[in-house]
Amino acid sequence: MVRRLATCGCVFVLAAMACRRSEPRADVAACRLTRGDTLAIAALARDTIGRLKSRPQAVTLISAVPGGVSIRTEDADSTAFHNGGAVSFDCSKRVTSIWLDTG
Repeated sequence: MVRRLATCGCVFVLAAMACRRSEPRADVAACRLTRGDTLAIAALARDTIGRLKSRPQAVTLISAVPGGVSIRTEDADSTAFHNGGAVSFDCSKRVTSIWLDTG
């Protein structure tokens, strides 16, 4: 009985820890970008990946990253398989990295 209670207690603690990890991280500093700024860099990311991949792109995700923003794109053709990339910008709207999918 004691062993069963200890096991349940451990499972409860591990579940609580897992829930805490899934919460948004507060240590990601948000940039003070306006909606217009965000839309402009999203268009820049879409066009950059589109030129590099020689395929039209669609923005699929805009997310905050430490010190900036990351814009994720995918091929605008819905029948394509994971053929996009990502462009990261710092808070001054400068490109810090470009990543291309190999699809």
